[in-house]
Amino acid sequence: MTDRPAEQSPSTGLRAGFDPSTMLGTGSDQDKLRFLLVLHNHQPLGNFDEVIQALTDRAYRPLLEAIYARPALKFTLHLSGPLLLWLERRAPDYLDLIGELVQRGRLELLSGGLYEPILAAIPHEDRIAQITLMSERLRSRFGVRPRGLWLTERIWDSAIIPSLVEAGVAYVLMDDRAFLTSGFEAERLHDYYLTEAEGESLAIFPIDKTLRYLIPFRQSDEIEAHLRWIARMGGRMAIAADDGEKFGGWPGTAKWVYEDGWLKGFLDLLEGASDWLVSQTVSEALEGVRPAGLCYLPTCSYVEMEEWSLGPDGGRRFEELKARLGPDADRFMPNLRGGHWKHFLVRYPEANRAHKKGLALSRLLPVGRGVQQARLELLAAQCNDSYWHGVFGGLYLPHLRHEIWRRLARAEARIRRRQKLKVEATDLDCDGAPEVWVSSSRFSAQIQPHRGGRLVEWTDFAGEVNLLNTLTRRPEAYHDLIRRAAAQPDRQAQEGIPGIHDLRRATPADLVNGLCYDQWERAAFLDHFFTGPDPLSAWVCGHLDERGDFIEALWSFEPTSSGVVLERLGRVLTEPDPSTELRTGLSHPLHLRKEYAFTDNRSLTVLYRMQNQGSDRMDVRFGVELNFFLPGLAFGQSLITLGDQRVSLDNPVCAAEVERFTVSTRESCPQLRVELDHPVILYSHLVATVSQSEDGYERTVQGVAAMPTWDLHLDPGQEWEGKVVVTLSK
Repeated sequence: MTDRPAEQSPSTGLRAGFDPSTMLGTGSDQDKLRFLLVLHNHQPLGNFDEVIQALTDRAYRPLLEAIYARPALKFTLHLSGPLLLWLERRAPDYLDLIGELVQRGRLELLSGGLYEPILAAIPHEDRIAQITLMSERLRSRFGVRPRGLWLTERIWDSAIIPSLVEAGVAYVLMDDRAFLTSGFEAERLHDYYLTEAEGESLAIFPIDKTLRYLIPFRQSDEIEAHLRWIARMGGRMAIAADDGEKFGGWPGTAKWVYEDGWLKGFLDLLEGASDWLVSQTVSEALEGVRPAGLCYLPTCSYVEMEEWSLGPDGGRRFEELKARLGPDADRFMPNLRGGHWKHFLVRYPEANRAHKKGLALSRLLPVGRGVQQARLELLAAQCNDSYWHGVFGGLYLPHLRHEIWRRLARAEARIRRRQKLKVEATDLDCDGAPEVWVSSSRFSAQIQPHRGGRLVEWTDFAGEVNLLNTLTRRPEAYHDLIRRAAAQPDRQAQEGIPGIHDLRRATPADLVNGLCYDQWERAAFLDHFFTGPDPLSAWVCGHLDERGDFIEALWSFEPTSSGVVLERLGRVLTEPDPSTELRTGLSHPLHLRKEYAFTDNRSLTVLYRMQNQGSDRMDVRFGVELNFFLPGLAFGQSLITLGDQRVSLDNPVCAAEVERFTVSTRESCPQLRVELDHPVILYSHLVATVSQSEDGYERTVQGVAAMPTWDLHLDPGQEWEGKVVVTLSK
């Protein structure tokens, strides 16, 4: 295809020669309402081929073909980088159709970060690299350089303006909420504005929320009424920008959009309104109309994202406040603020750990040749979906998290390819306390002395897997809906179908029983002390009667040549008084020492040594909780092998006199072998969460938990030693 570059001005980021004061427009279309249809098609890295293929067949392709058949219609399209890479391999004919529309001037392509990162969450240099890679790929494939950019999840922060300008971006689209919260009146948002940072200008087009909720869920006459209202109000643009998946990929939309004739009626409306409405690309509107003025937008996103980031308690208060406002809720919504997207990194330490690991590895990239592939892997690890959760599965989908850790493993393996075993103390997750980072050319691991000396990452480079890629079971706001759902009838939008936020999701009865929450963040080598005879059911449900104070406590530590030695003088409460619910009884001072020793042959030894430093005998059970991830475990393909006996983990397991066990899947993938120097009573169960997605509520296996336990009877001054050896093998 012919390369048709749109030259960029380094001073403004807009097209060379672009002067907003002269963009008056000419011709008969000047007084018509400009309809800007913008579609965002995205699939995350790591998603299943069959899922992407189904969405291509049900949504992406039929919508494109329907618009192709209407020569008068134009639109703007963003294909996210991960989806573009998939389409290049699996559906090149779809891209050929896009190329034909581009060459005919009917379709404008938007840039973005190649791996669809949250631009506000990555460094300036990475923003430039992500956008440049995407723009160059589009130029190479379609012969045009994009002028506009799709903001991932429409998350705005003014800090990204210099990056966008430097990357040659002329405009972005942002939700009208950003304008409303900054002080604009709704009637003024059917236009576009300029913003700036340090004198560098960028155009911003406000996305009409009403159109987002009307298209494609309501009848064409309602959509037409809203478009005519915009025209009567003097608006120059009607900007409809949203996910392409809702045209056939979301529940109920395939039948509604195609079989029931919604799309035909909508396209007929656009073609039949040519006397007062014209279909344009965003760049055509940019060139044909003066900007309406200057704007400065606060850090924000669409309102649902802000609400999701609050967490369950904040989300309930947000909903309560909207309910109290009643019919006035929409009027006051610009004055109600939800959370910041980055608060997901606070709510979910698992997401923060991956995010900060990527930043740390970026700082370790060597200068010179041979680093490009490692840098690309780190950019790929910035794909946003695994760092948050809302109406879509996101962070709760283990195969998406696994893909992020695979990319981090590939990058780190290249960075450390000649490195001997190294131990360092550094604050990897930026929480103010150091982690012990153990690494070599074959693995990377993190231990947190300030949180019980737990192991929170163990990445094997050969297997490209983080064996601690588990997820903690936490309350979510929609869990309240699951508990209430059985007694409520389905709710259906009038004269249309419900949007993604209005769906009554299917709620199998057993999901309510699955709403269990963990007492501590999932990790490995959590040190439990308890007195009950059988802790399995309580442990599985998150109600273990913990008698020690070691799990969340600060331990002293000393790095060694192969790992770290951690120590803590804590207390263990035994013999509770049965006549009271208060936690009273004997409190034993206990000195606990554990030493991590890693090897380059995919093995880890943890040696425990404890001493009763009290004046009374201590009778207690000691358990070491291990939470592990293997790719197949995420799909329920789980086995635990006790000696020569293979046991399914479909139900919790209790076994006595265990000296070794193996965690594996039914697939040909690595296994984890655990060896113990004393026979134990072993407890084990699958860790499963209940989350929501566009298709309904889902129970998802996140990993496997195993806890070897010992009965200890320590006289004053008496010591005990135990050893746990974990080996990753084929």
